[in-house]
Amino acid sequence: MCCRAKGVWRLLELHIMLITMNIITHALLGWSAGTRLSRQGKDVALIAVASMLPDVDGLGAVIDIINGGAAHYFTEFHHKFGHSILFCLLLMPIVYWLSRKNIRLTAWFVGIFHLHLFCDIIGARGPDGYQWPIYYLWPFSDIGFSWFGQWYINAWPNILLTILLIFDFLRRSARLGFTPLFLVSRGADSVLVDTLQKRFGGHSES
Repeated sequence: MCCRAKGVWRLLELHIMLITMNIITHALLGWSAGTRLSRQGKDVALIAVASMLPDVDGLGAVIDIINGGAAHYFTEFHHKFGHSILFCLLLMPIVYWLSRKNIRLTAWFVGIFHLHLFCDIIGARGPDGYQWPIYYLWPFSDIGFSWFGQWYINAWPNILLTILLIFDFLRRSARLGFTPLFLVSRGADSVLVDTLQKRFGGHSES
């Protein structure tokens, strides 16, 4: 029993580590899209956050760890309410208000939200081989959507995509003149941007 508990704990830790990696990829994807939509840092940050928001339903893993490691809340709620059309609809008026009633930005939020779901369907198979379905119609239906060819969350396509997104993030940050650091420290952001511009070139309007 003790060995089984340890096994569940290790599997839960692995899930959290891989999901964290996945969230970083989603954030980079949102930032990349956002920088092509707007040159305003707050707009870009909003799209990047939108790209990560569906994974809020994975926070049950934290409760599981506190409770001793059995992956109850994680397996019960992950890919459900945060990955549902209801959650997207509830967030839309909030995004509309935060974006200063920008309909175009709100529409992009909806698109990026669904891009997150698409990426999960094609490339988020768990380390134990389980295909995490997307419960898009939750709580109205328990039908889960999945793809038989779904690759592992740590498979080479995801790794390659993350590497390309990191490079794009660095290059775009240098050209636009800001990084996510501006949200917490303008000074630190300026230093980082200066460093990136020396490597990738100066400020550009392209």
